[in-house]
Amino acid sequence: MYELVEEASKVLRTPPPEFDFENPKEDPKEIEKNMIEAMKKFGGIGLSANQVGLPYKMFVMDTQDKGPVGFFNPKITKASSDTENMKEGCLSFQDIYVMIKRSKVIELTYQDSDAKEHTLVLSGMAARCVQHECDHLNGILFIQRASRLKLERALKSRPKERKKRLEYEKRIAMAKFIAEQQKQLEESRTNSSDKSEGEGNTGTSDDKVAQT
Repeated sequence: MYELVEEASKVLRTPPPEFDFENPKEDPKEIEKNMIEAMKKFGGIGLSANQVGLPYKMFVMDTQDKGPVGFFNPKITKASSDTENMKEGCLSFQDIYVMIKRSKVIELTYQDSDAKEHTLVLSGMAARCVQHECDHLNGILFIQRASRLKLERALKSRPKERKKRLEYEKRIAMAKFIAEQQKQLEESRTNSSDKSEGEGNTGTSDDKVAQT
């Protein structure tokens, strides 16, 4: 399983080369699969290869219509002049959230894991996520797009945000633990009930034989 590189790592600030489908060093489908698993593990909606130390120009994103998919050698070919500000976070910089201005609509060209070329027009959260991930692949960090004042405020709030995240993760872990305990209890009750019914049926059968 892939792990996130340290936020101070030069890998995050170095654009990786394009994925070579003619001479691949790794199976692109396997990369896509592992990247999607890592994205889900870390709780993100997008993840670029260099965030986990892979030297490829690709990212995965959880799309609403197709589910999580991989984008190899992506390139934003058009971006609307119409923009919007929205608070962003990043898996590589946990507990930092800043307002970032992004284009509302973009056009993206990319290859899938079969090397087939595609062109998409995206808007809303999908467009923002793609711009964020493409920045990663160009060695640009989202904090570089924030104003100095906004970044300073975000850094001051980081301990508070970390505390909120840890408390949330603790609640989620506890909820999962309780759910697992309830499931085990229900399974235990079901097994006990089945066993009792089986023993009861055997007793009834024996009684009938005795009566006969």
